Amino acid sequence: MTPSEREAVLAYFEDQMGDDPLVHLEKVAVERVGANVHDIWDVHCENSRWWAVSCPLNVYSQDDFKSRDVVLTFHIGLMARLSSRVGVPLTVSAAALLPTAWHLWEQAVEAMTTSREAEDFQAVGVRLRECLVYFAVEVADADLVPEGTEPPKKADVVSWSNLLVDWLASGSSSEQVRSYVKKLARETWDYVNQLTHAKNAGSYDAEIGVAAVSHFLSTVTAVRMRWAAGDHRRCVSCGSYRVEAGTCMRCAQSDPDYEGPPSRDTSEDELAARPTEQCTPSSDISTFISPDDFL
Repeated sequence: MTPSEREAVLAYFEDQMGDDPLVHLEKVAVERVGANVHDIWDVHCENSRWWAVSCPLNVYSQDDFKSRDVVLTFHIGLMARLSSRVGVPLTVSAAALLPTAWHLWEQAVEAMTTSREAEDFQAVGVRLRECLVYFAVEVADADLVPEGTEPPKKADVVSWSNLLVDWLASGSSSEQVRSYVKKLARETWDYVNQLTHAKNAGSYDAEIGVAAVSHFLSTVTAVRMRWAAGDHRRCVSCGSYRVEAGTCMRCAQSDPDYEGPPSRDTSEDELAARPTEQCTPSSDISTFISPDDFL
């Protein structure tokens, strides 16, 4: 395990189960399924024992799932069902950058699921338009406005989008990013406004609007996170993106200026509480078919 992986699981359990302190954490398996790599952790708390499965991270009681094969199969199926639903296509932390805009987008999605007539689909457009207006309100900041110019109106979605991307993606290397986001803002805003007045609007028109606004918000969020990463997202020696805790996993180059999270020393009580036996290998269901059975 890497320090960052360990810290992520520790933080998750401290947040979710603060009343049952964690005493032991061990990565027991890694398996790639399609484009996703799933880490499986054996987690011991003072009064319970859990599996933690990543991508995305979720936990399952070992009282319910005795083996890691079974819990991985269940986890993949559960995540597949969740991903098939229409929801915010971002992590919780990323979506938190634009909380009101994403909340209003979800309301537009809910309205779309019950729409039947043209006026219903127009109403979806109204909700999407409100979503974009609140996006402009959330990002509006006097610091984005060049000196000597008047700030746009608070509801001017396109102008505030342009100012924001000029700030987040400045310089010649980001010219294509700026151009793309500015065009995306204009086209998305125009489509949503057209949807609100379309007397012949149908379900597919509403779905296009929902997808367009989702893509716009996701793209702006990605640009914001790209800006926050700055020059620390690549190794200064070999250019690899595999930099963890200030050390390149490819060439082992270390950043002398890196300041990681405060270290967490393992106490004597935690060391004494660590298990001496291996994880239970048996399955908790009477018939289990694993991928190995088809080889």
